[in-house]
Amino acid sequence: MSAEKTISIKEFLRKECLPALAARSPYFNLKDVRAYLTAHAVKCREELLREYLSEAMATGAVYDAGRGWYSRLAEPFKLNTKPVAALARRLEKQFPLLEFTCWSTEQIAGYGHHLLAKFVSFVHTDRDSMESVFEHLRDAGFDAYLNPRGKAASQFTTRERTVVIRPRVTRQAGRQPVEGHLLAIEGLLVELFMECRALPLMDEGEFFRTFENLAGSRRILLARLLDYARERRPAGLELAQHIKAEFFEKSALVRFSNAR
Repeated sequence: MSAEKTISIKEFLRKECLPALAARSPYFNLKDVRAYLTAHAVKCREELLREYLSEAMATGAVYDAGRGWYSRLAEPFKLNTKPVAALARRLEKQFPLLEFTCWSTEQIAGYGHHLLAKFVSFVHTDRDSMESVFEHLRDAGFDAYLNPRGKAASQFTTRERTVVIRPRVTRQAGRQPVEGHLLAIEGLLVELFMECRALPLMDEGEFFRTFENLAGSRRILLARLLDYARERRPAGLELAQHIKAEFFEKSALVRFSNAR
């Protein structure tokens, strides 16, 4: 934008830049904004750009999608906690000092192209506690699996009240997206991707259709999801790369985000 133009940088962001980026994708980040400004010969100091973007969020021109990420989606995704609430209460009562998180495939039912007939719940806890949790749930009538891998994973079958006990990786404890004992949607999507590789839940194509339907219709904190995916390497890195290469490419955003 040349000096002769009367439109201000703030107006350019509000009237041209942000609407253009929002039209191309449900999500975009600070680098995309900078790239768009550069492509249109607009210069703006970093601190001023951040100030303008904060004002844009305050006025509802765009919405917060986590650190450095923005979205055109006003409505945040509200995760259904009912499918795992009773399980979490049971474990809290039986093991009051236990550190654990729960999630279930039922929580995202309806967002895939194929409806799941039966659902699986997952419990992540310390390795030393896994067997005690497994035995308690098995004795309580759950179809419990203790960290199925290899042959045990190949023989995995979803029945009624199926629950899988997995180890909680301690180095992720401070960054795992949780709300109490329940995994937040950003963490659930990462863990679901991991489990699709470990267990016969759904193929990766169906996972990404589910992701696109969910994240494309309701706002998630994309920055939090990508941060956690990077912690779950190496498979989590593949997830992050796929989201950037496929989810945004389909929205024709890649030409503005080469710096990613």
